[in-house]
Amino acid sequence: MNRTFEMKRMNNMKLLMKIGAFLFTAFFSINALAQDNGPVKTYKLKTIPFALKSYNDPQKVEMKGDSVIKIIANGETNLFNNPDSWSNVQNAPMLLFHPDSSNFVFSAKVSGTLKQVYDVAALVVYQDKDLWAKLCYENSAESKATVVSVVTRKYSDDCNSMTVSGGFVYLALAKRGNEYSFHCSKDNKNWELIRHFRLDTADDKLMIGFAVHAYMKNSFSAEFSEIKYSRVSTNNMRYLR
Repeated sequence: MNRTFEMKRMNNMKLLMKIGAFLFTAFFSINALAQDNGPVKTYKLKTIPFALKSYNDPQKVEMKGDSVIKIIANGETNLFNNPDSWSNVQNAPMLLFHPDSSNFVFSAKVSGTLKQVYDVAALVVYQDKDLWAKLCYENSAESKATVVSVVTRKYSDDCNSMTVSGGFVYLALAKRGNEYSFHCSKDNKNWELIRHFRLDTADDKLMIGFAVHAYMKNSFSAEFSEIKYSRVSTNNMRYLR
């Protein structure tokens, strides 16, 4: 009887060890740095003087002329380091480039048919898995098109701002040294401040660009147009003119 019990105990321990090994592998794969997958392909846009490199295997990237880009993300993708520290998911498709200035303004018209909760199209500032920020056109938990900002210093925060209509919004990010600001507009003329913050990025490591992700099962498609990159930042980071 004792021998049978001991054998069962040993088998249970082996099973638990296998489960633990599986969870360990899964945890670290889901926390993988975007760059670990390596650039898949490069793209050129007339309005950006640098090559865009793709990360995390977009389902599809489509260039429309030389100034519009469409990105399709697979389902179950995200870019978020949960404050609870248990789930850091960074498998969102991104197209990124290295800016050549410490000071710049980067903007685009962001469009997409938001259907599933947490369908997202975003402008991104990305250094590594623990230091990045994004400004999003997002389908919120209330299924409303919303401008959302996330700043990550190891862990992400999550701030919902205003709701928008019409199937698009203009987004802009400005940088001056390590000072950043996020802005949005309905007409590309009158801009509203979403976020003003500091992020201790290094110019030689920093990348900026576009991200698209679909938290739920189905894929999500977004389009970025009227893209502008200027090497001169705004004088007052709280205002964009």
